[in-house]
Amino acid sequence: MSRYDRRDIMMELIELSRDIKTEIMQQLNYYRASVYKSETALLVENRIQELQLVADLIGDDELQDVFRDYEALKRNGLLLATPGECLLSLRTMNLLQATDRIFADLISRHAASSPQDTLQFSRHIQKHRRQLLSLCRQGSRQWTFFSTL
Repeated sequence: MSRYDRRDIMMELIELSRDIKTEIMQQLNYYRASVYKSETALLVENRIQELQLVADLIGDDELQDVFRDYEALKRNGLLLATPGECLLSLRTMNLLQATDRIFADLISRHAASSPQDTLQFSRHIQKHRRQLLSLCRQGSRQWTFFSTL
């Protein structure tokens, strides 16, 4: 783990998140046109859980709040949606837009972390390395990166 600093790992986690978000968008587009709504909605929800796992590993509080908001919208979405609006699309797009904004902020932030925080972050990533590898396509650049940690 000594070859990579916290920023390198964060950038790879954000890149993995973007790949997962692309897949969510593809599934969401398919959902809108599909007659297999429940199966496709389940695929979207599974991808969102994968995105949440990466967000948990990043450990940003604001990012965690976005996923709590997503769950609240899942429970209370009928109250906020206009008639005829797709609730899955509404809450998913809200989630993806908020994560885009937070990831852009994380990238632009250059806050120095203490060596103890960096060590704790490294241990946390190593502990969840298998889960990270399962999210990456085998043989991809990200898979190679996380397999070397």
